Amino acid sequence: METPETNVKSSENPIFVVGLSRSGTTLMTDILNRHSEVYIAPETHYFDDLRLKMESHSLNSFSAEQIKDIEDYFLAQTHKFYMSGGDPEQGWMERIELRKLAQSINNNIDAYFEAYCKLCTKRKNKIKWGEKTPRHIFNIKEILTCYPNAKIVCMIRHPGAVVASYRDFAKNEWSNNERVASENKRIQKSYNIITISLLWRGAFNAALTALEEFGENKIYIQRFEDLVLNPELTMEKLTKWLSLEYQPSMLEVSLVGSSYADTWAVSGVGFAEESASRWREKLSDPEIAVVQYCCGNLLSRGNYEKEKTNASLLNIIWFWITFPLAALQAVIANQERIGNIPKYIWSRLVLAFK
Repeated sequence: METPETNVKSSENPIFVVGLSRSGTTLMTDILNRHSEVYIAPETHYFDDLRLKMESHSLNSFSAEQIKDIEDYFLAQTHKFYMSGGDPEQGWMERIELRKLAQSINNNIDAYFEAYCKLCTKRKNKIKWGEKTPRHIFNIKEILTCYPNAKIVCMIRHPGAVVASYRDFAKNEWSNNERVASENKRIQKSYNIITISLLWRGAFNAALTALEEFGENKIYIQRFEDLVLNPELTMEKLTKWLSLEYQPSMLEVSLVGSSYADTWAVSGVGFAEESASRWREKLSDPEIAVVQYCCGNLLSRGNYEKEKTNASLLNIIWFWITFPLAALQAVIANQERIGNIPKYIWSRLVLAFK
């Protein structure tokens, strides 16, 4: 049986954008996609979904029906976004084109992921491919097993901002969109201040662990705050690390507001500097206190200073009392995305409490 390790692509150096949701992965993807050579494909969730569900990774071990299911997984995402009920026969990608390219790459399920990303890149007339799925931050080892020369950009953002973004997501005017409306329901049921804070710990620890294991040549930890407050210098450094030419047009983004702004700004270009600090107005003292308590010394690892608050220990205890039920509700709301629930929970908890 072919193992994942046999599918290495020594000549491939794709770019992966990962990080906890609401940490700026979409903004970073928008910036990179404005480069003349780069296209970062939208979220596939491949390494934390389809790949995990397959007992084998060799295409020889799959039936024709299973091969079709693999193809449908990617083709559906060219019709609608991941988990949005896309029809594999209604998207822009042709099945035969996906199959032929995958077969020319490798006799391995990963070849379909690569073929999908490359066809997305070709469609945009670009030459350098990549992919963005936030929760792939927990799958960095698997990614680098497949692509040892990959470059992985790990986005981090102050946990208070992440918490505020999650909580206020459903209040935005642009949430009337069908896809976002369904996401609202899932995020509403997933939200709990301790759940999000622990996920932040897990994601940041995952990035730090990967940096220690694979080195600075493979892993780049990018703070959201530096990106929005000093975008030119930030992107000059990042493009140099990616071995790309810096192009000023990369900063002409239309996605200027944070995810918990009053409206989804699409006119004009630039960056919303207030998105780096708006969370301080959104969260109460008790909420800030519990975030800081949960995240602990990792705040300083991310160069974030602790806020002075008037919250008491009782405030923190109350939030912890509500946590178990909220965590169970979050698991139920996300069970279709999780797959192996015990493994999913354990992997996050280990990193959260590392």
